[in-house]
Amino acid sequence: MTTRSHPLAHLAAAVLFGCVAASAQTPQSDDGISLTHTVRLSGSIRERWEATDGDNFSATPAESYLLSQIRLALTVQPVSWLSFFGEAQDARVLFHQTNPGTSVSDPFDLHQAWVAVGKREGNGFFAELGRQELTIGSGRLINSTDTWWTNSARTFDVVHGSYATNLLRAEVVAGSVVQVDPTREDRHKSGDHVYAEYNTFGHLIPGATVEPYFFARTLVGVKAKDGHIGNMDTLAAGGRVAGKTPGRIDYSVEALHEYGSYADDRFSANGLAALLGWTISASGWAPRLSSDYAYASGDDGRNNGHRENFDNMYGSNQPLNSLTGLFGWKNICDWRSGVDFRPRKALRVKIDFRDYWLANTGDGLYSAAGTRTVFDSKATSAHVGEGFEMQSTLAVTKKTTVGFGVGNLFPGAYLEQAHKTSGFIYPVVYLYQKF
Repeated sequence: MTTRSHPLAHLAAAVLFGCVAASAQTPQSDDGISLTHTVRLSGSIRERWEATDGDNFSATPAESYLLSQIRLALTVQPVSWLSFFGEAQDARVLFHQTNPGTSVSDPFDLHQAWVAVGKREGNGFFAELGRQELTIGSGRLINSTDTWWTNSARTFDVVHGSYATNLLRAEVVAGSVVQVDPTREDRHKSGDHVYAEYNTFGHLIPGATVEPYFFARTLVGVKAKDGHIGNMDTLAAGGRVAGKTPGRIDYSVEALHEYGSYADDRFSANGLAALLGWTISASGWAPRLSSDYAYASGDDGRNNGHRENFDNMYGSNQPLNSLTGLFGWKNICDWRSGVDFRPRKALRVKIDFRDYWLANTGDGLYSAAGTRTVFDSKATSAHVGEGFEMQSTLAVTKKTTVGFGVGNLFPGAYLEQAHKTSGFIYPVVYLYQKF
């Protein structure tokens, strides 16, 4: 019988190790560097009520439930260039009408545990080793998805290193994603690895960063179109440019090409994401208009030894929160336009409209996790549907935030032809407290 160790035991071990390391130091070294012991306890509590309605898109149709997330963390920093961190998490769902999935339920587990050497900010070397939340670049290929609407955020068992100068910041990542398992201790999947090399140049274009990168993912036990079982090797080369121009305009453009093998199949896919925003006024309500477009290729379904289905790895199609963003960066054309403003300094409101299309009707519709959820081989339309959503957040204090949102997905011709006509309504209210 598989047993699950208690996360507080892990946390206690991390505390003990950090304290022993700290106590081994003297108050001041020969070169005058302070070795003052620093121990900090922190945590957070988040309660969120949801009421989903939509037989085709909700695990609990026309039901409401409460999501609860509690975190307790300890940081030990014996010197300025060395720190130890451990964090336990308890993520649960109450009043759920079906067996809850791993995205909402992960009781009593070790969420993070890492050691860091160097300084995160400024020039020089920095390395972080262990289980950690991680977002690289825009977050479209590697992202912890730790937004207020994700109850059990994704973490990685990786080595994450960086080196920065006045001209360049270079990051490298090597490791595996951690699989959430409500029945036992979370662990990474054997044979599933991700690697990244990400560069940021800050002075090539005035007011902008230029970010060329290379990602790789390997996975064992995938099935080719002819049924052969083999390994997957995805290589992704691309870049991103993000910046601001005079007149309070901000923008970003990201493009990449993926290639490699998928068992016996040759693999080739493309992705594109672009954003343009305009802050109309920096004073008053500070209204900002913005629009973005995301594209990821899909496969035509022919058994020809070629695969063009984009691999979104461990990223997010909407790195920013989206209540109707049910779909992953995979065989999708996703256009969004909206406005955000601040009626008060502590209150932010966002209103967005979205339009979803398939990139290739020979392929299907994929969830945010990259799983194909809808497929209609006889579809004559690529239009998935439209989404409308509103979100508001209020910072009551520096440590207390409350929020409200509602999203509505209206099915298009593709979903109607696949008999997915219920649409989706998603209201949410949440409270987030740090301590």
